[in-house]
Amino acid sequence: MIPTEHQEQVVVIKYCDLSKIPIFAIPNGTNKSRTARALFKAEGLRAGVPDLFMPVPNKNYHGLFIEMKRTKGSKTSDEQKQWIDLLNKQGYKAIVCKGAAIAIETIKEYRNEIN
Repeated sequence: MIPTEHQEQVVVIKYCDLSKIPIFAIPNGTNKSRTARALFKAEGLRAGVPDLFMPVPNKNYHGLFIEMKRTKGSKTSDEQKQWIDLLNKQGYKAIVCKGAAIAIETIKEYRNEIN
């Protein structure tokens, strides 16, 4: 059975918590009532924003955004591609990671570039 995106993201968060790496989720993909969606949208919720953000600069980037995906069977939306492109152009590293192992490896590589 292929883990869900939720299960993959939980593994990444546990790794970061144990490693004392500051990271937080951006809960764009959660199921919300129509009223809640309207409220969150009015507050600045934006479709396609990556799932995770590590607010730590390194030698090359202002911070790391990760769009989590399952290892198989998931697709990056046009909105997600647009946000990833925009964030990369603004000096962040923004990347799609298919599975927790890829995300954790990405975080390790990113941290190796810290001043």
